[in-house]
Amino acid sequence: MRVLIFLLIGFNLNAQLSNNKIKKWISSQDNLKSAYVSIAIKPLQKDRKIKGVNINKYMTPASNLKLLTVLASIKSGDSINSLKYKFVSDTLHISPTGYPLLEHPLYADQELTNLLSSANVIVYHNSPNQIEKYGPAWAWDDIIEDFSPERNSFPVYGNVIMVTKSENGKLKVKPDIFDVNLDSTLNVSHIRKENKNLFIINPLKIKSHDTIFIPYIVSDQTTNSLIKHITEKEVITESSEIINSKKLYSKIPEKIYQGILKKSDNLISESLLANVGYIYTDTISVDNGIDKTLENLSQEIQNGVEWFDGSGLSRYNMVKPKTIIYILNEIYNYWGLERIKENFPNNYIIEDKEDFVWGKTGTLKNNHNYSGFIKTKKGRYYIFSIMINHFTSELADVEKSIADFLVYLNQNGRIK
Repeated sequence: MRVLIFLLIGFNLNAQLSNNKIKKWISSQDNLKSAYVSIAIKPLQKDRKIKGVNINKYMTPASNLKLLTVLASIKSGDSINSLKYKFVSDTLHISPTGYPLLEHPLYADQELTNLLSSANVIVYHNSPNQIEKYGPAWAWDDIIEDFSPERNSFPVYGNVIMVTKSENGKLKVKPDIFDVNLDSTLNVSHIRKENKNLFIINPLKIKSHDTIFIPYIVSDQTTNSLIKHITEKEVITESSEIINSKKLYSKIPEKIYQGILKKSDNLISESLLANVGYIYTDTISVDNGIDKTLENLSQEIQNGVEWFDGSGLSRYNMVKPKTIIYILNEIYNYWGLERIKENFPNNYIIEDKEDFVWGKTGTLKNNHNYSGFIKTKKGRYYIFSIMINHFTSELADVEKSIADFLVYLNQNGRIK
């Protein structure tokens, strides 16, 4: 059936792919009639010109922006400073670095938890430079959503509470230090008071074995309480700097990159970029991470991006599809194909097919993108970026169009 579709729109499975054929495919897609579509393609491992349509137009990247955050981390040394600390007898003095994995619900760093728990007393030296809770041009109606937890200098539990419903209908809340009320008359599964960590949950709106994540309001007091809850130790908060502290460095665990690329975790993305800022300037700062990374990137990337956060939630972010190709090519130069295949999701929405495409989606309302690496049936590899902005059709229909295009590339994959 797909072969018939491609023949109808002018594709020949034995012919090379040209810019004109890409344009013809775009014009044939009813799902994309109202959309602005950009497609960029380049052979991997070859110094060839980038082909495509609208490759120099600025597009809203959504979570495709996370590719730039990953590259920023790689360029900063592919290591992470998870904590500033100092032991004085059995008292542990700690200061945050933006590291996001302390008791993270999916990617917890047990070594960090063990270090904190090894002390009898913990003195938490809070950061004098707090990150803004929300990035520029984030949507205010998203602040209660699981994908939009608040940013801060010391994330704990991913800055969310986790509510799980067991088979017998019992709810488990983790961490269990917040006020949680049950209300079966609520017309949604949950709400949180706007300016207070009071959560109201309707258990009837949560299915058995389901888990929901709800952002909590961050503060130094909350961080103190959570560390105390985790370690069961006395925690004292101070605003002074630690004198003669050590920095706990480690190679960035793959689960951070997988959290960003496979789960599209926004808080991990924001925290990683803030940590990059810390590595360069000793200040936990997303803005510093952006500025210092741009100084170390090629002109092709610098001139093709308007960059405002680490996750892609900001509507101010803009990237050219051609620039996405340069970013992906840089990641490939550092990682190689095997590490890319380990960390990128595979096969998009396509089922019942051997792995042939590894990429990152990016979705905001009326915008959907997919960029990554594709292997043809003849073993050729290409870097691609498909960016579709301002569509009015259903997202599932847009996804199907992209999937059909990817199958064509897999079957043919020769660029004229």
